[in-house]
Amino acid sequence: MNRTPVSRLQITGLLATICIAFPPGCDGLGETETSQIIENLVQAGFPADDIMVHEGKVYVGRDAEVSLAASQEMLTSDDPSKEQYRTTNLVGSSISKICINGSTYTGNYSTALDLAIQNYNALPLRFTMARTPSSGCSFTINASIQTGAAGGVAGFPSGGLPYSSITIFSGLAAYSVDVIEHVITHELGHTIGFRHSDYYNRAISCGAGGNEGDAGVGAILIPGTPSTATVGGSIMNSCFRSTETGEFTSTDVTALNTLYAAPNLVPFMTSATLPSGLVERSGVYSSTYEAWRAFDSSNSTMWISGVFQTPAWISYQWSNGPKTVTSYAINFVNGSLTSRAPRDWTFQGWNGSAWVTVDTRSAQTGWLGVERRVYTVASPGSYIKYRLHVTDDNDSRAGVVVISMGRLELIGF
Repeated sequence: MNRTPVSRLQITGLLATICIAFPPGCDGLGETETSQIIENLVQAGFPADDIMVHEGKVYVGRDAEVSLAASQEMLTSDDPSKEQYRTTNLVGSSISKICINGSTYTGNYSTALDLAIQNYNALPLRFTMARTPSSGCSFTINASIQTGAAGGVAGFPSGGLPYSSITIFSGLAAYSVDVIEHVITHELGHTIGFRHSDYYNRAISCGAGGNEGDAGVGAILIPGTPSTATVGGSIMNSCFRSTETGEFTSTDVTALNTLYAAPNLVPFMTSATLPSGLVERSGVYSSTYEAWRAFDSSNSTMWISGVFQTPAWISYQWSNGPKTVTSYAINFVNGSLTSRAPRDWTFQGWNGSAWVTVDTRSAQTGWLGVERRVYTVASPGSYIKYRLHVTDDNDSRAGVVVISMGRLELIGF
């Protein structure tokens, strides 16, 4: 395996123009603002020799641009027990859709940007990502390509907003789509608050380099992720290899879910109407297996549909207005009776006069006796009520013989 590390920021041929601190002639922000950013970063625990100014912009970790507002937020004390590594700056809950303007991306760059967006959208996060033009954008990140060695740069969030841009360098054209996808995914990670996984020793992924700085506020360990980095252990490592796949590792997924997982929008139900909302269904096997059991707090109860009723459906309606479901999870808990697991269905939202299909699945086979599967909604929208409309189970006979479902989670905002 080729483990030759490649820096994310253009290094070769650039060191002569990168300025440590802020010498004259290398300060596009103005000396006062630049010096304030640097002072804030040093106070936040970043070593002075890891802070660079290039073409008027301040960077840490060689690829993360820092604005004045972002540097000020890094001085805010934080409780590390609440939050791989992140900054104190995160994206606020008001951001539900992050759009990326990649209009200058063509060929492999365009394909890689689409794949990077898919990486984030495949997870049940409280925000989605999309390329422009797209409606309903809460914030837009501008993605550009500049001449330079293989790599990219971005920055950290500020004021609850993602960083406003990512830059990918032209040297990546010599690499595969997977590697370009990896770098874009990495830089988008910075825009939502992720530090380098090996920030404390860049030599782990780069072969050389020191500590980017900690101080307990600028690099907070995310619960459930390892405190030590390994080569290939995270898409947020400082440097990449030519063999990268472009996909998140398991620790990346844990980190994203810890910081940004979208909540289950349905409260734990104790009846069809309590504590709030309304649960409905097509039919039921017996009163012991009513549909609201698929929304209760137990991991062993379930809804069982009426026998030989096709379609079999279950729905939930909110009493406090429409919601946007970005993903949903089906929990099967009926042990060896896996023929009762759903196979083919549509997931639908009610627009007030008709059901709108927002996701379609087929051939969902091979269920385990106890298993949770998460599905990303293909066309999310805002609806007062959603239903899972099942047209076939995993029984060999056509249509629905009977469906059982331990829990249906509606995840979004």
